Amino acid sequence: MDDQSPDRTVMVHFYRASVIHADVWRQRLDATTNWAIVTNAAMLSFTLSQPDTPHFIVLLLIGVNFLLMIMESRRYQLYDLWRRRIRCLDRYFIAPNLAPGHGPSPDHARRELKSLADDLGHSYPQLSLIDALGYRLRRNYGYIQLIALGTWCLKLFIHPTPVSSAAYFVRRAHIGYISGPMTMTMVVSLTLIVVFVALRAPSEQMVAWQQLPSPIERLFRLPIFHRRMALDEEENFHRHDPKS
Repeated sequence: MDDQSPDRTVMVHFYRASVIHADVWRQRLDATTNWAIVTNAAMLSFTLSQPDTPHFIVLLLIGVNFLLMIMESRRYQLYDLWRRRIRCLDRYFIAPNLAPGHGPSPDHARRELKSLADDLGHSYPQLSLIDALGYRLRRNYGYIQLIALGTWCLKLFIHPTPVSSAAYFVRRAHIGYISGPMTMTMVVSLTLIVVFVALRAPSEQMVAWQQLPSPIERLFRLPIFHRRMALDEEENFHRHDPKS
């Protein structure tokens, strides 16, 4: 194909536009994360510096972090849409042009590029919100929430006076009519759910065009969490067929 042909020119401009779109949404993700970091730094510093400040302020902050995380996860879903298109172009257009004769068969590549063309008229996220939440928890919000949770425990331990026993530490966690043990139970349960959501999300990394399994699958090797992207049967046949 000639370098100045319309097909190649269209692909070059489309690839550039996709990268720009992905970069813009990536910047929006960073902006939300910056809001969360600044808000947490200010509120946690104020809470620890004022012994009379109630401990549930930190729990409210954790709730705000969840709202920011949901907002960022929805942005990540749109970022993932552009990233999938870039990866499709990388695998089925860029790589075959860089190394002719390697990679998927021409028919398989044409089918995938046709699917990409059909997808242009359906700009809805292909990544579920729960997986997007898991991504953002593993990337940054898990650490932000861990710091906030540690600050809450430290607040209970030192303010207004240091605790003398574990039982008193738990009782001090009460919020109004909600007892300390009940508050602790809810916090621990929510923390376990968050950890599970973070570990069940598939990995963002790829090896030989294959998306790596989630951390929980790598840990337990359970079939229920199997998320590997299997190679197309025709592509496998093309690679192993001695006539190809």
